Amino acid sequence: MTNSTARSGAFTPPSPPSTGEVEAWLASAHPSSAAPHREWSSAARLALIPLGRLFEAVRIPAAVAHYAFASHDPSVVSRRLARHLQGGPVVHDPEGRRYYALVPPGTAANWRAPAAQCLGEGTYLGVPRPDLTELDEGTLASYWAVPMTRPGKLCDPTDVLALVMVGGCLADDDNEAAS
Repeated sequence: MTNSTARSGAFTPPSPPSTGEVEAWLASAHPSSAAPHREWSSAARLALIPLGRLFEAVRIPAAVAHYAFASHDPSVVSRRLARHLQGGPVVHDPEGRRYYALVPPGTAANWRAPAAQCLGEGTYLGVPRPDLTELDEGTLASYWAVPMTRPGKLCDPTDVLALVMVGGCLADDDNEAAS
């Protein structure tokens, strides 16, 4: 297939997926794909989605991420997460002071990093609507610190592990120095 408006031999990148495609993929992880759509339409704008089928999540304490990226500023941490995790999706729960890096199924079975827990099958994650990508200081509702860019694009567990190990070590060093 060719693009008649492009110069001969020029590559025209595909348009990015719509939020609807990402939303449909996330919803397909639920036994009733209509349930997440209803929950995203509610006042909470958060859907409880079971982990293990399409993705799992590494729960990273905010302090670990803050130490790893030398910042407490959510926008700075989000930019650095996006760069370090190569655009892999991350949910931020500012009220619970946690980040959730979405990783491939099966990661939890082999996860051994003490500074963060990998949540897998049998756990539900509160997943914000895909278009919620900004911190709301008033509600402190969960949002995408690093939005999902396309269905199925997840964080590489080794990148998440490196982040957690660095942040965990720096947090431990700081706590020992304070003692």
